[in-house]
Amino acid sequence: MRLTELPAVESPTATAAQMARADKVAIEELGMPLEALMESAARQIARVAALMLDGVGGRRIVALVGRGNNGGDALAAARLLYGWGADARAMLVHEPERLGPATSAQARLLGDIGVRVVRYRADGPDELSGAELLLDGLLGYGAKGAPRDDVAELIRAANRSRVPILAIDLPSGLDPDTGEPLGVAIRAACTVTLALPKSGLLAPAAAPLVGELVLADIGIPAAAHERPDVDVAALFGRSDLVRIIR
Repeated sequence: MRLTELPAVESPTATAAQMARADKVAIEELGMPLEALMESAARQIARVAALMLDGVGGRRIVALVGRGNNGGDALAAARLLYGWGADARAMLVHEPERLGPATSAQARLLGDIGVRVVRYRADGPDELSGAELLLDGLLGYGAKGAPRDDVAELIRAANRSRVPILAIDLPSGLDPDTGEPLGVAIRAACTVTLALPKSGLLAPAAAPLVGELVLADIGIPAAAHERPDVDVAALFGRSDLVRIIR
């Protein structure tokens, strides 16, 4: 199957505040472990990567990793892709001790199984050279303001590389509500957004940065959204990966 063969659906969207509330309800009130949601997200990301490349065996895939949960999603996806035969690697934009707990655990696990994990340095070796796909896990919907410092530099390097980029949830540097770039932003070939599309992903200004837009079910139930217009069964009744009609 190719991305273009996924079922196409119209979907309600979520602002950053609405998605944060849904995540909080799912984890704190419904008792869904963050680690389980991350694993589900990672599997969907890895599936989309495999569709983009028409198989991942022997293909070099580099995860670009921020400190938050998007970084953890990217690391967990890299682990799965490594298990599927990819030459998967990870590049951290922060020192390991600055990663969030779940992301740090994923980084340690990758190192334990022999996956190459390096720290990005603008004047260091070109770790993007030879890659066939980049996973953008630098910034999530909760990021505030324009990308700065090494995050901004790595976004520029990724865009310059001309390697296709799969953005996780939304392209790093894109405002989740308006779809406007907040300074420098990832230019993705495809974005796999999780649970619900973030409102800005459907804005006309966002289209050149978002690329193909795929929605993935990661197991967050309709009850977590606390909105009557979110019908998980209608969204994912045909497939747990769908293309969003824009």
